[in-house]
Amino acid sequence: MGQEIAVGASRGLKTFLEHYDGKCLVLIAQDLPHWPVAEVAAGANHAALSNGYHLVSLDYHRSFEREQELLNAVYTSQVDGCIFLWDHSPLNLPLYEQIAAKMPCVQVVDPKPIPQLDCVLCDDYAGGLSAVRHLLLLGYRQIGHLSLDTPIQAVRKRRQAYLDALRQAQLPLHDNWLIELPYGVTEADRLRRQPEIRKFLTQPQLPRALFICADWLASEVIECIQELGLNIPKDIALIGYDDALPYALTNVPLTTIQSDFRQVGRLAVERIIYRIRNQAHPIEPCTIEISPMLVVRASSVQLTPTTERWNFVMRYIQDHFREKLSARQVAGILGLEPNYFSHHFKQVFGKRFTDAVHHLRLEYAAQLLLTTDYTIANIADVSGFRSLNHFYALFKRSYSYSPNEYRKKHTF
Repeated sequence: MGQEIAVGASRGLKTFLEHYDGKCLVLIAQDLPHWPVAEVAAGANHAALSNGYHLVSLDYHRSFEREQELLNAVYTSQVDGCIFLWDHSPLNLPLYEQIAAKMPCVQVVDPKPIPQLDCVLCDDYAGGLSAVRHLLLLGYRQIGHLSLDTPIQAVRKRRQAYLDALRQAQLPLHDNWLIELPYGVTEADRLRRQPEIRKFLTQPQLPRALFICADWLASEVIECIQELGLNIPKDIALIGYDDALPYALTNVPLTTIQSDFRQVGRLAVERIIYRIRNQAHPIEPCTIEISPMLVVRASSVQLTPTTERWNFVMRYIQDHFREKLSARQVAGILGLEPNYFSHHFKQVFGKRFTDAVHHLRLEYAAQLLLTTDYTIANIADVSGFRSLNHFYALFKRSYSYSPNEYRKKHTF
């Protein structure tokens, strides 16, 4: 995930950065081993290397003093751009602002209150709506939400999506079905949450389904549910958030919302490089939100071979949409007759196979228009379109602007 270092003093970091001769980007984060953070760093490193830059990842390990020391070192070093990732100490916010005033910077995942700064985010509100609507489509009407007591914007957006989804479904909100648990990832924090989770699960009127704001919190809830002798999903269905790998492989595979954190890292670096290459031009700040994906597993519904098959199909399309892809090809992988596959694909997903692929390609192309200075022809090609005219026609139909008009409207 790039060159990760632990620096004890500003002088040490400055000396280290001098080896890169100005072609250096820095990512400042807490908890680099934490799965989403590591994914962002991996995507950022790949994009940096592809563009001839080195990425140095700095972890301040939840230490105010270390965070301050690293920020001061970056500010006084020869660095081309910086990515701000995850949480921060409010007392160090002026240092982030100083760095942002000196060099191109992008903040990702959870934005800090720094005006006029580019952001690359996961659309957590849309993900939250998708989670609750999944439970509604399964027939659940008694749905609770477990959140965390934290100012992290992503968590707050997921909570708001839960509230809005219930209102849109004209379902009442039960105060006892929405709780905010103490935030923290240490063992002491986990022990503080356990009594509150057990109290929630033993209330007289227990919801039949739960939307939980993070997979790691959902794993704690699953542990308590099983201690109480309840069955998942027969007694209570669950859906988490983030699709963190360790929790997908538990004894109860977790239905969740998948966010492409590697794509976040890639787009952050592309945006920084775009600003570096266009420093002579005034560029308006932009916020790029990446759409999440629902991943259905056994914690919300009893899976059959059929549902598992269509989950595989959507994952395969999302992994390969930039390549040459056809319904016949995917049908062959599944061992299905192409017409049968195409007919049932539309029944399951509500759109034709080609429309689903075009949607992903257009969304990717729109992100590249905002974050890179690639030519339109290059963007069409790397997004999976083999015909430039076809790309222009589909893009204008979807976004009401030509690709050139869209780029001008949203970047300059």
